[in-house]
Amino acid sequence: MADNEQPEANPEEEERTDNEPEADSESESPAAAGDAGVEAPAPAEPAPRRTVWQTIGAYIGQRYMIAVTAAWIVLLLEFVDRSSLPETLRWTVRHFGEFAFNSAIVASLLLVFSAIVGRIRPAYWITALVLFIFALISGIKLKMLGVPLLPWDFVLTSEAEDMTGYIKNIANAKLIAGVIVFGGVSAFLLYKAPHMPNKLKWKEKSILALVSIALIAVIYSDKPIPLKRAFGIAAMPWNQGDNVRTNGLALTGLMNMEYLNVDSKGSVDEQTIAAIVNQQSGSDTPPAGTAAAKPNIIVILSESFWDATQIKGVTFSRDPLPFFHQIQKEYTSGWLLSPQYGGGTANVEFEVLTGNSMRFLPQGSTAYNQYIDKQVDSLASIAARQGYTSTAISPFHAWYFKSNDVYRDFGFGKYVSIEFFKPDYHGPYIADREVANTIIRETTQTSGPDFVFANTMENHFHYYPGKFDKNTIEVTGNMTPASEGMLETYAEGLIGADNMLKSLVEHYTASKEPTIIVFFGDHLPYLGDDYATFKDTKWISGTDDPNFLANMYHTPVVVWNNYLPKQKDDLAMSPSFLGPYVLNMAQLQGTYYTNFLSEFAKKIPVLPPRDYYASMNIDEAATKAYEQLQNDILFGQQFGYAGFKDKIINPNYILGLGTMKLTSAVVQRTAPDQPAATLLVTGEAIPPLGIVYANGKALPTESAGDGKLTAKLQGDAAKAASLDVQVKVIDSRELAIAESNTIQATVSP
Repeated sequence: MADNEQPEANPEEEERTDNEPEADSESESPAAAGDAGVEAPAPAEPAPRRTVWQTIGAYIGQRYMIAVTAAWIVLLLEFVDRSSLPETLRWTVRHFGEFAFNSAIVASLLLVFSAIVGRIRPAYWITALVLFIFALISGIKLKMLGVPLLPWDFVLTSEAEDMTGYIKNIANAKLIAGVIVFGGVSAFLLYKAPHMPNKLKWKEKSILALVSIALIAVIYSDKPIPLKRAFGIAAMPWNQGDNVRTNGLALTGLMNMEYLNVDSKGSVDEQTIAAIVNQQSGSDTPPAGTAAAKPNIIVILSESFWDATQIKGVTFSRDPLPFFHQIQKEYTSGWLLSPQYGGGTANVEFEVLTGNSMRFLPQGSTAYNQYIDKQVDSLASIAARQGYTSTAISPFHAWYFKSNDVYRDFGFGKYVSIEFFKPDYHGPYIADREVANTIIRETTQTSGPDFVFANTMENHFHYYPGKFDKNTIEVTGNMTPASEGMLETYAEGLIGADNMLKSLVEHYTASKEPTIIVFFGDHLPYLGDDYATFKDTKWISGTDDPNFLANMYHTPVVVWNNYLPKQKDDLAMSPSFLGPYVLNMAQLQGTYYTNFLSEFAKKIPVLPPRDYYASMNIDEAATKAYEQLQNDILFGQQFGYAGFKDKIINPNYILGLGTMKLTSAVVQRTAPDQPAATLLVTGEAIPPLGIVYANGKALPTESAGDGKLTAKLQGDAAKAASLDVQVKVIDSRELAIAESNTIQATVSP
């Protein structure tokens, strides 16, 4: 037996180690003793038979260190996730039941890994390392966005690159010291502490693995033994920050597994939906055809747009939003209560476009990735059924948040993603001015009215100094240099947003087409861990600030038009009610759902997180019908869509500027015997970032102006007697997302 391993109460449970000598049965037998003339000892009386409970107690006495090591891993996870040792210790004492449940989950994982690898010690290090990585990521996400790592994050990679810029901030001295202490104590527990087994016999490993899996299943389902209910433990999916702070990382993660599939909530019958629809007193939206003119409707989600000049005690050397402030005074404006902070743009899109609410989905979930897997009626499809061309514009990847699939399901006819943009950058992202140019181009080339939904990227975080070539605004006040630097960078990005709005208003003011422009922010910017800049500038005192919800989740909105008498409404609503408001303003026909939302918003214009219902005098029962209609749309049979179910998805949907069609491909040589040549390709809907292919091989390609590309021909390609030419658009994952026809190249004389 190894030096640090103690004798077991039941030695058959432990395999014999190599350094244990075998007993010499011949020398120790009674017969041998008798032959030597030594009196044989009297046979020992049999030990009294143990009860089942005594056997279990003895076994636990030899295996309790497994539970100790699991509890030690839990302490590491909570320290990393919370970034505070005092807070971790307070949670352990105040929520000992939750701590015990977390330890049971980790112990179960440890035993499962032990059964797989065959030893407890290596299984311990594997378990600790895997969970440490999860806790590290969760802690970063909690600091950035106010929500921890969630089960669905493992299948969502859309915002992974947003997180990478913060990895450099996690290796601080406190964390390194904590890991060193954890490693030292772990080594003692594993190699020096008594009753710490390493090897288990296969039968014991199998039994423990099965028991562990069963325990995890019982904790997850609370059946057949209601363990969580007995200890008063419950999930808080609507507030994931409080959820993890109360229940701990491992238990929260396990309980959140239930919300990976929320489509079971969609079992709303047809009669219930019909009853809700029939209860409506009427609609603010007029019958079809009453609009004097169908206006263009341009809805712009400006990334992280927020009026930073509201912060008292902070001075900007000049106003970063002069045009926005002017429009704000003259036209309808106000605020939206965003469901997001610091990220999650797609969820705000989801609310504005569909009228559905994130308040009825688990906090931290991403509707586009998780719940949009079929057609969902939206402003795009509502407008398209009334003769509009519906276009989505986004200066980011088509795969991001499954946007290409989602916009098709929403009834858009076209989606212009970054792969089809002119590469005009300001900082690391496409400039807002190029988004404005794209909007103008798309609405100019159509003969009828347009519905455009566009988002921007120029002012997407990070806000570190040096993001832009030059900051033209100085920020002063009683704050740290870090806060000052981030605010100056953020203000520079606001200039781009303001100039974009100005250029659009000026263009459509001069245009003869009636147009409505809706311009709003999706969420406040992320300005440091744990709301650092907002605390530093006294915008909030902390998460317990009585104005926390208003100060950190109100985003500005303005609604401008060029054809109606000036109207100045003061908006204060959830994003899900913005669409019905715009439909009413444009005098377009709504649906049963937008009509319901218009009526609902008159009573409850702002739908906050559920833990604010009481303070805002909202009766949860009054929101039930809204939730049922949403569940029917997202998870049910879509009974409400009966009249237009086949008129949502556009069968001619296209990703890009249109159908790419090559009209000519000409090989140009300065001399017949030159080893290189230039291929000039011309066509329709050819994007600046298209790649020319000759005989199936990609060529170095550059844009030569609208609808033209030039490519270099070298080697065999330059000498080939014939060339089959095609243009492809390749995304960041090296996949072809659009292809043109193939034509034969001609040689210029």
